[in-house]
Amino acid sequence: MSINDTMDGQGRVLVFFEGKVDQDRLGRAVHLTIRANPMLGFRFVDHHRRPYWQKVDEKDWSPYFVASDHSDERLHEFMVRPVDPSGAPQVRVGLFRSTNDIVCIRMDHLAIDGGGAIRYLTELARTYRQLMNEAVPIPTSANVMRPGPRDVLRTAGFLPSIKGLMGLRLPGAEWGLEGSNKDHNEQEFIIRRLEPCDLAAIRSYAKGHEVTVNDVLLASYCRALFEICDPPRGKKLRVEVPTNLRRYLPRDSEGAACNLSAVYFLSIDRKDDEPFEGTLQRVHDDITRQKESRIELGEMLLLELALVPGKFVLEKLEGMADFQIAHPVISNLGTIAPEMVDFGTVPVRDVQFIGPTLYPPNIGLGVSSFGERMTLNINCCSSSVDRHVMEKLMDTIVRELPF
Repeated sequence: MSINDTMDGQGRVLVFFEGKVDQDRLGRAVHLTIRANPMLGFRFVDHHRRPYWQKVDEKDWSPYFVASDHSDERLHEFMVRPVDPSGAPQVRVGLFRSTNDIVCIRMDHLAIDGGGAIRYLTELARTYRQLMNEAVPIPTSANVMRPGPRDVLRTAGFLPSIKGLMGLRLPGAEWGLEGSNKDHNEQEFIIRRLEPCDLAAIRSYAKGHEVTVNDVLLASYCRALFEICDPPRGKKLRVEVPTNLRRYLPRDSEGAACNLSAVYFLSIDRKDDEPFEGTLQRVHDDITRQKESRIELGEMLLLELALVPGKFVLEKLEGMADFQIAHPVISNLGTIAPEMVDFGTVPVRDVQFIGPTLYPPNIGLGVSSFGERMTLNINCCSSSVDRHVMEKLMDTIVRELPF
């Protein structure tokens, strides 16, 4: 069973403008930014021994920029159309024209994670802005290859990585969301927007309890899963919590549009009549222990040891690759500052990151903030899971939040 059997494998960024962008200029900016990030012009080769990325000549690229009049149906069709990682480039950009334009960027999650997607968007905005002055931007990243596990380990050091490897937890849980069949069509996006006053209240609550906003979101997510999925007593839930590894890179590599993330696995069980503060404290303590152990470095070391024979490495790899056991995911992209997406004379009203669609029994909650507003999203396949159940899950998550 492969990762493609658990999710559609692509992330999306939606950019909502106040006004109209220049179509030709945006198309040129897309071309230049793909050239400036060499790995976006590669294709993924799923070799049975060790997969690898292979460069594709530009003349063999698939169409990567389209424009059309806006309709909800056209936008939705573009958002759910898959990006094939075995072709190139790994990015598709759609411009949907109306009084206020919408740009949708789709990217294969193998090539670009959420942090990489925002870095690509920032570069696209900067290139578009430069082209307004009739200056052809120089692709500053053209000779920079994609940072990988080895770059992270080189910076972080060997001993911390060994410590992280020894503390790795295997993913998975014995319960999740039941699906009716294996039909993964009819994708739908359930989105909720939190207003500035709500987000301010959550930030204030987190600060007052000496935890992170992500801890608060994670506690709300777990409590909603307990209520909606009603797991057996005593069965622990493992929740996947991605973490960005760019902090380990030299400053000139931090902006790379690539996939450079690892995951923590929160392990938590249900406690009857537990107040929110109790769940929050358990979530905070578990994630803090993993951060202090630098589990993320252990994952990177494991990837580098993939070809090294040995029982320990083999057991770890088999456990980490066992996608048959489902686990929920929460991915918080953090705050996108308005100055990061400056397209010049066309103001950006909102930016939303919509992550991959996970297939039952997996469940995924995506979180992103633009300025002082937060977006929560759950993607589902209504052909295999009841949309009303997913709506109820989202409503319960929002209800649990302290605002």
